[in-house]
Amino acid sequence: MHIVLVRCALERVYALDGWEETELGEERDSRKRRALVAAQLVIAVFVAAGAAWLIFKLVGYWQGQQIYREIEQAYATIEDGDSIDFDALRGQYPGVVAWIAMDDVNISYPIVQGDDNEHYLHYDPSGAENVDGSIFLDCRNKSLDTDLYALIYGHNMRDESMFGQLDEYVSEEFYENGSDAFTIYTPNGTYRYQIFAASIVDPSDDVYTAGFTNTQVFDAFVKNLKEN
Repeated sequence: MHIVLVRCALERVYALDGWEETELGEERDSRKRRALVAAQLVIAVFVAAGAAWLIFKLVGYWQGQQIYREIEQAYATIEDGDSIDFDALRGQYPGVVAWIAMDDVNISYPIVQGDDNEHYLHYDPSGAENVDGSIFLDCRNKSLDTDLYALIYGHNMRDESMFGQLDEYVSEEFYENGSDAFTIYTPNGTYRYQIFAASIVDPSDDVYTAGFTNTQVFDAFVKNLKEN
């Protein structure tokens, strides 16, 4: 602000003489050129910073998915025979309780479970900190083999990894043109599920209810989901 005030004063003084006006014009042009160069440098810095940030994020996404690529290659055969070597998988990653594979989107991951619903938001099955976190079963669930209702969480990643592609099911066209099914593999069995509803809900929604034991209450809950 101080520079602007000084410049305004100089323009008023130099206007008193034609020769000085020419000098002022040249100086004004020079200042404009310097300002333009400075602006270009600032833009270049912002562009470089933005590119660096983008590269950092992309590398982070790639590194975050690396462990999942390695796990799938080592322990899972989804497209040819559909088998998971749970003995070897859980020997290396004890927190693994199941595997999820979806038909219509690129989702195929081990499911882990912790003592709370916070840890695996930030850590992968190896226990390493990971921007992708893990796909994990709600700590309130007892078993994917016996529970009436289970909650499985995963990050909505911008690169569409983890559960980043689930919003595809909100599209009626996508829903109608797909198989609308997914498979859960556990050490005790393989379970095929049909998707009957897809919606975006608030954190306080009833969909986050867990621990159903009464079948009549559960049936009423499912009926409400289908109707809404």
